[in-house]
Amino acid sequence: MAGESVSIISIRLGGDGGLWRLAGPGGVELRVENLREAKPAEMALLPLLPAFEGRVVLPHTGGSPLIPAVIATLNPAAMVELVEQDQHDARLLRAKLAPLHNVRVLCATDAEQVDAPRQAGVLLLPDRLDRLLAFDFIERLDHILPAGSPVLALMTKKRAADLGHKLEQHLRKRHPLPADKSVVILQGFAGGDPAAWTPRLHEFEASTPTEKVRLCTRPGVFAHGRPDTGGLALAESAEVQPATKLLELGCGCGLVGLLLAARLKAGAQFVLVDSSARAVECARRGAELNGFKNIAVELADDYAAGPGAFDVVLGNPPYYAQRRIAEYFIAVAARALRPGGTLWLVTKHGGEMDELAAAHRFSVETRHRRGYDISVCRQPA
Repeated sequence: MAGESVSIISIRLGGDGGLWRLAGPGGVELRVENLREAKPAEMALLPLLPAFEGRVVLPHTGGSPLIPAVIATLNPAAMVELVEQDQHDARLLRAKLAPLHNVRVLCATDAEQVDAPRQAGVLLLPDRLDRLLAFDFIERLDHILPAGSPVLALMTKKRAADLGHKLEQHLRKRHPLPADKSVVILQGFAGGDPAAWTPRLHEFEASTPTEKVRLCTRPGVFAHGRPDTGGLALAESAEVQPATKLLELGCGCGLVGLLLAARLKAGAQFVLVDSSARAVECARRGAELNGFKNIAVELADDYAAGPGAFDVVLGNPPYYAQRRIAEYFIAVAARALRPGGTLWLVTKHGGEMDELAAAHRFSVETRHRRGYDISVCRQPA
């Protein structure tokens, strides 16, 4: 009716961003401050959000604070628990959601089972989420929640055909909610097939012409179930001495570090670092499988090495992050390497790496192996 007032709920996030006016449940207008982006699928879900009680588990957010912030604000007695596998994502979300008292952001390999009377789950399944990882989140949520716990699943229309059968297995009494034609929102209850979850730990071999090691991966870890060709090219190219102190940044399952450990035996010391909790879990498992005692594996997205602590730094920066992670690797290496030490990077765009490394006073030589560029960046002596 004309003149009818609209209920407004304000949500303030940490950091910077814009003011967004979004439609919430029951005709409520949500005014979200310091939000950088509201994805169309998220906006389609907001008006359909039900009330929540107790623990609300989100095993994946895609880095977006919007849905957990709205759930926490509309349900102040609930505790919203986000489980991110990447420490970088978890750290950014903690800062963004810091003004909300009832949000907990964890960095962990998996969401854990908790003995609580009232629980619920929210599955955010964006297009770019790996298929096996999506399956893992669906199974795990069904496994950890008490049977009968409400579960909400959001995906785009094109993702529904791929994930629909898996959701049928794990959501009882499921039904679609009326939503925009581009998205599918399912509401149901846990307890469909709770015993079906496994860690999906996959063990396999990787080898160079002179070394062979056993590795293990899980969904969400780079190059799940296979040795990455770029990593093999880096391991084959790196020139290292027996007494080397070696740092590998973004180690993934540990492919490069473990192959070099097999080459150098017990004479070298290795520190492998990754921001992914699952990658760290798998790299540690790989070191155990091969009996390597001289390898430490650390979880970090902003690794603070002591000046001159290492002789060699290695990195295989992911292409999807463009230059951000490559720049981080180079900056860490510039501090961590002793005078005359060497940073080895494998990419498909060596020219860009040369430019970035030169800005940190490295002298750079580009080599080629297996279709990749190997940037050999030497610290001034």
